[in-house]
Amino acid sequence: MRHLNLDQLRTTTETGGVLSVSIIADGGMFHIEAETRRGHAVLTKARGSDLRRFRDITKAMGLLRELGIREARVDTKNWHPEQAVTERVTRPDRALAMRQAHESAEIVEAAVTAWKSHEETGLHLTWNETRNWMKTWGKENEQAAPECHK
Repeated sequence: MRHLNLDQLRTTTETGGVLSVSIIADGGMFHIEAETRRGHAVLTKARGSDLRRFRDITKAMGLLRELGIREARVDTKNWHPEQAVTERVTRPDRALAMRQAHESAEIVEAAVTAWKSHEETGLHLTWNETRNWMKTWGKENEQAAPECHK
């Protein structure tokens, strides 16, 4: 059995190498198998040989439609929808990465806004003024932010 990632399945489909496709239930999830001119194949994740699995069969069908595959066999003999909840993989690492990306985008946006304001007004603080102010943070003699100047 061959392993095809999405790009490989797309290329195989576009070149007429896909003879038939099946959406196979396994527990509470589904995966895609194809009969190609070079033999039986399964759709895998982009990296590695792990099956690309779908909790929702309509997502699998939508992907096939996007690839131009209009007919597929559906095998539900091993479908156990009650297992879908227990098989769900959480991705806290992705959630954290998305949160950090969002925060980074906000920081970049604030920096761009500040730079545009500086270009328009000429107001600024020198590095020494900023550093001296920051050295007082959290101390008894914490100073207020210095005034911007030209």
